[in-house]
Amino acid sequence: MPRLLLFLWVVLCLFPLSMEASPYRYTQVLAGVDKSHSMIRAAVKDQTGLIWLLSGGQLYRYDGVNVIPFAKLYAQSLPYDEVKSMAADPWGRLWLNTRNGLLVFDINSWSFVRHASYVQGIKNLGAVGLFNRGDAFFVATETGMVWQIHEKHKTFLFYFDPQQGKGRRTVGRLFVADHDQVWLAFNGKLYNMDLHTYKRRLKAIPAEVFDYVEDLLPLKGGVLIRNYKYGYYIFDSQQFRLSGLRGSVTHDFTNWSHWSFTEKDRVKIFYKNGRYFEYSRDTAFVLLAEERHRLEEDVLYRKLNGWQRAGDEWLLSTDEGLYSVFRAKINFDFVESGSSRGMIRQHDKYYFGGYGYLDLMTLQGDRRTYTEAPENNYYAFLEHNADTTCIALEGDFLGFLSDGRITKAPLEVPAIWNKEFSSMAFCMLMQGADTLLVGTSNGIWSYAIASGIVTPLMDRKIGFFSKGMRIMSIGVKGEAISFTTENGYYLWRAGQLQKIYPADYSKLNIYTHLHQGENTYLATKGRGLIVLDKYNQALSVDQKNGLASNTVYQLAWVDGALFMGTHEGLSVRTQRGQVYSYYDSDGLPFEEFNHQAIYYDKKADRLFMGGTGGYIAFDPSALLTLVNQFYVPAPLLVGIHIGKRSNRYRHSYAAQELTDTIYMSADAVWFSMDFAHLDQYRQAYRMEYRIVPLMEGYQPMPASGQINLSGLSTGQYHVSVRVLAGNEGGSNELNWLLYKKPNFTETMGFYVLILTFIAGLTSFILYERSSRAKGEKRLRKQISRDLHDEVGGLLTGISMQADLLRMGRVGKHEKPGEAIGNYSREAIQMMDDIIWAIDSRNNEKGSLGDRMKYLAGQMIEPLGMPITFDMNHRYERKMRQTVRQSLYLIYKEALHNICKHAAPGEIYIKLHVLPGTIDMVVKNTGHVPAKIEDNAQMRVGQGQRNMQIRAEQIGATFVSEFTTEGYVVEVSVPVRSGLLTTILDSLNRR
Repeated sequence: MPRLLLFLWVVLCLFPLSMEASPYRYTQVLAGVDKSHSMIRAAVKDQTGLIWLLSGGQLYRYDGVNVIPFAKLYAQSLPYDEVKSMAADPWGRLWLNTRNGLLVFDINSWSFVRHASYVQGIKNLGAVGLFNRGDAFFVATETGMVWQIHEKHKTFLFYFDPQQGKGRRTVGRLFVADHDQVWLAFNGKLYNMDLHTYKRRLKAIPAEVFDYVEDLLPLKGGVLIRNYKYGYYIFDSQQFRLSGLRGSVTHDFTNWSHWSFTEKDRVKIFYKNGRYFEYSRDTAFVLLAEERHRLEEDVLYRKLNGWQRAGDEWLLSTDEGLYSVFRAKINFDFVESGSSRGMIRQHDKYYFGGYGYLDLMTLQGDRRTYTEAPENNYYAFLEHNADTTCIALEGDFLGFLSDGRITKAPLEVPAIWNKEFSSMAFCMLMQGADTLLVGTSNGIWSYAIASGIVTPLMDRKIGFFSKGMRIMSIGVKGEAISFTTENGYYLWRAGQLQKIYPADYSKLNIYTHLHQGENTYLATKGRGLIVLDKYNQALSVDQKNGLASNTVYQLAWVDGALFMGTHEGLSVRTQRGQVYSYYDSDGLPFEEFNHQAIYYDKKADRLFMGGTGGYIAFDPSALLTLVNQFYVPAPLLVGIHIGKRSNRYRHSYAAQELTDTIYMSADAVWFSMDFAHLDQYRQAYRMEYRIVPLMEGYQPMPASGQINLSGLSTGQYHVSVRVLAGNEGGSNELNWLLYKKPNFTETMGFYVLILTFIAGLTSFILYERSSRAKGEKRLRKQISRDLHDEVGGLLTGISMQADLLRMGRVGKHEKPGEAIGNYSREAIQMMDDIIWAIDSRNNEKGSLGDRMKYLAGQMIEPLGMPITFDMNHRYERKMRQTVRQSLYLIYKEALHNICKHAAPGEIYIKLHVLPGTIDMVVKNTGHVPAKIEDNAQMRVGQGQRNMQIRAEQIGATFVSEFTTEGYVVEVSVPVRSGLLTTILDSLNRR
């Protein structure tokens, strides 16, 4: 017997805390679909990781950021009113059992499946059961048919009796399958089909079993039936037998006290009273493990509505939101000791400090409040020897723990130090065998254990060097005493006190420190971890480097790594300088740790770290092996939104449209990308994004998960999104190419067209100017000819009359003086007409009409013939000079012909300037003489040719003729209008 007891004691020492928690943990995913609706009927995950919810008969999608009603995501009218249940198959489809029958929604095409072969014959039928095995999908319809659904087709399995029974809706599943069997419990009968032989079997279920059945779990060789009243029944293909796991004999199926599922070769059962079991997954149903769980209080009694396996987790739908249960990456044991301070192991018991009573826990994990010791503020523990532990008391200075008994330390303070002494103790350090250094709110004090005398730690030169300092930690570095305060880190040697960090006059609260090798590690409030080398050169490690928080409360060096309890999680720094952090999503029951609440049990190789919720305990070496096994999900694009001109929008959610290359039309003015935050409730990570060429570096993803671009110009944009683990070990990055199509005015073709137009316009202008220059040259020649012919002839006549007068050869009836005067007046008139014609200032509106009237007055009025003017200048603008000159000379020639050759009569003169033409008419109603002299015919013929030539020069139509009614000249000039004409005219005027 003594040997047996010794053996058991050794076992307990080697395997402490044997009552560990179950390997599963849980977290709340959602408190409800919104603030007012917490009840969730069902939840599934699709193949991309998005969660689909049923609440109030309506379908919702949760992307880790927002819960969005499906009615807002689906642009068309919904083909259902109410969804009763649902399931997701392995190929990205949602199977919705609606009030009006079964519907299938394809997430990839974002449309309801209507004509595929796998829905023919079952669409719009009611569903008795839907089950996703992970690699296959099964459907049982209300018509009594069971189908196996494949990606492109379906296979019929067997019939069952569809006669409706009691119709109770179970929380669990009565239609399940594994790789060997398909099971269906319906209307008091148990159906199963062997998937290898395709043979169907039928067995009647006893009433006491079926009436309270709630779940089926496939076993090897049978099925496990969970009965909420009596417990678990095993069917071994022959008979039903009740297992050792019994129920509460209750008729209330909503009062959940247990929940179970299968995984590989085991059945996992979360039983009542916090007990967790693992049984063999066969009809033998052998107990393999027994541990503890916390689901009962927090989840199972919150009105569980249903559960659905989603990869490596289970989604539990309750009346108070959605929960996820999954295997923890790290197995943290949790000691619910409340807000904790220091702790110690003494023999086979652990003592946890804090405010109030101590907490006592055995090596087996049984914890209780240790009321044998008085209430106090147990701040820090320091082992003196195997039987005695020193305790720093925040208020009573010092105490001792000896074999489970708490005693106050004898205390004698010399009278001269009574005013300086502080009983607020926070830390301790052994100095020799009998001396204890105690850090208080007023410096460091030396306590003699044998005598109980306490005095300040003094220096011969500088006296009580730590006076007025709140001492947070004390250590030894070589021959010096090191300590930290609310102002910084100090070293004291005989005769010298030196502030090491911060080296300037700034103040920094440093909670604790430790020396390892040549380095000193400082836990600061606000600057994270400070690492000082042997030269006291500082290296800062903060949240930018992966630290959980910039406030660090506790440090411990174990297995070559530094473990840190921070304000927002647990961090580990390896010897290589890599930092890994762990949070609530990694299994921590709390994230805020406390000062002095850290203890390494070397015998058990367990590290205890305390905080606001109690203590966690874990194997530090096991934690270090996980640092390179973290995985983060790839960025997932779940929606794109494009805003176009005229308030038009395009929204896309189909997976096949959310490709890595996205095209936008030319009228797009803004663009938005929605990204999911997958699994953030169970794994901490952060997302960053970058847009090239708009951004040089990465920026944190907004909490909304949206990337917005506005004022888009034509071109390509490269969007990079990366997911970074809270630790340095994991990252995942994806890239998207956005391309906005250009408007026609932004294309190369448009610019080529513009250049071609400019080149053509330039060539045309140059051609016009050249033509005008040639025309002006011709005009000058014509003017010179006119001057030579007309004026020259007149001047010659004047010269000849003057010679005759001088030589005295004038006839009796000749009047040379009068002839000279006439010739002179005609020459002056001719010169005046030529000058008026070539002056560009006379191109203004009305100038031609005024000149025509003036000339008619000079030539026609002396003859006594009546004149009628018909002038219309309404649409007249500046007239081209060549047009004005030619019209005027034609008009003058016509008047000349009338004066010389026409019979007296009424003269009609018309000038109409219209939008498209200029019409001029000169008409004499007098009759032409019957005989005309030969020289007159010659004169008229020459004038006619001149008028014809001038009309052709300006592109006019010309008519000149003698009729029975008189002499008529008609000219019609086409007028060009528009911007081009204006430009050409302005250039010509230059």
